[in-house]
Amino acid sequence: MRCWFAAISIVLASAGACRAQIAIALNPTTGKAAGYNGSWDAEAVKRQALSMCGPDCRIVATGKGTCAAVVESISTGGSVWAVGYGTTIQTASQNGWHECRRRGGVSCNTAVALCD
Repeated sequence: MRCWFAAISIVLASAGACRAQIAIALNPTTGKAAGYNGSWDAEAVKRQALSMCGPDCRIVATGKGTCAAVVESISTGGSVWAVGYGTTIQTASQNGWHECRRRGGVSCNTAVALCD
């Protein structure tokens, strides 16, 4: 019985380690954003998100085993943005929306949301 339990423990421990990394890049001036979650290598995920986003973008959210959303409000006077995390895309977006509003954003919309 102990061997069976040990084998299950090893499988469960390994399953948690197989989750992909996530990264979201944002250009706060233009509002352009991109996210990527196709690798277990954190640096590769960041590079891909930056590549997809374009010039003047920076990484604003990373994680593993979570969902993240970048929510922004862009107007002629500038931009307000926030990151929200959660166990689902909807929760991450809602958390980001509340933070965007708290920071003074008026029309806050989700730019990118993804999970690992």
